[in-house]
Amino acid sequence: MREEIARLMSLQTIDRQLHELGQSLSSVAGRVEQLRGEIETSQAELDRLTREDQQTTAARSQLERELADGEAQIRNKRMRLNLVRNDKELQALGHEVESLKEHNQRLEAEVLASMQAAEPRAPRIKELAELIEGKRAELKAAEKEIAAEVEELKMSIQRQRVERDREAASIDDALLQRYEMIFSRRGGLAVAVAKSCTCQGCRMRLPPQLYNEIQKHLQIHFCPNCQRILYYEG
Repeated sequence: MREEIARLMSLQTIDRQLHELGQSLSSVAGRVEQLRGEIETSQAELDRLTREDQQTTAARSQLERELADGEAQIRNKRMRLNLVRNDKELQALGHEVESLKEHNQRLEAEVLASMQAAEPRAPRIKELAELIEGKRAELKAAEKEIAAEVEELKMSIQRQRVERDREAASIDDALLQRYEMIFSRRGGLAVAVAKSCTCQGCRMRLPPQLYNEIQKHLQIHFCPNCQRILYYEG
């Protein structure tokens, strides 16, 4: 049984190393994905602000055209005022001029409001464009650096899997299946030492008779509480 326990402990070491390598691989890939996510978020904001700026610029241009047209109408009507001698027509033209002036004042207010709304957008658009450019350069460098790291991790995982298959082949199938179930459910610790009549995996007190049996190494024993495979160092 000592040899069986030794094989299980060796398998556990390999499995824990494989788990750590897998986490490292996920972490490495996660850094790239994080950068891509940051770029996408910034790009979405930049696109939105750019669209808003284009729409605002187009609307302001239309307002300015209407304003210029209104100014031209006012000039024409004022010229007509100098030629008209009829009081009724003079009064009508005067009302039209005043109406046009009020309309132009509203247009001027809208143009001013549009310009004020655009003021904070311009520096933010510039800031986002520079940020995205920097992040893309960072992503390119990270992808280049990480490519080698990922390849090395994959090779390490492959070597460990070969070693694991070799080690697992020497363990009884039923015991191997139980070990794998415990390993997955107990945070990567399936084989634990029994010490001072206590399971060091869950820290629960073991029955004295079971503890004595574990020390004899005559068969595989499991913790009554956490079901981990127990062994004795002595």
